[in-house]
Amino acid sequence: MQAKLRAIGPNLAAVVKAFLVVVFGTILHQSSMFDRFPVGSVLSLGLVLLIAVQIRKTSSFKSPNVSYALGVLGLLFLFSQGFWQDKMLPANQAGFIWSYGASALAFVVAMWPRISSKQWQNKAGN
Repeated sequence: MQAKLRAIGPNLAAVVKAFLVVVFGTILHQSSMFDRFPVGSVLSLGLVLLIAVQIRKTSSFKSPNVSYALGVLGLLFLFSQGFWQDKMLPANQAGFIWSYGASALAFVVAMWPRISSKQWQNKAGN
């Protein structure tokens, strides 16, 4: 029971981080510099990757990363719907890059195998 309670905190924190990242990215992803360089998409996807790696480094198990990735995916789906008569994620190139790219980055970090330095050294010596 104690182990389950310890696992709830990091998972809730990961979902809150996912909410903040998706709101920030949804607002920023349409920004561009000089009408050419998609600075908003680069910053938004970089933030998704940065937070995912930070969660991965600080947690000793994968469930916070999976919670983060599912939170990103679920919130992007919610924001792309027209519940409020206006879609927050339009179906244009920047919207597709943001929605698919953010989901892919979050899931790739969550599913990447954890390899210790001992395992790296062992494989390099063989």
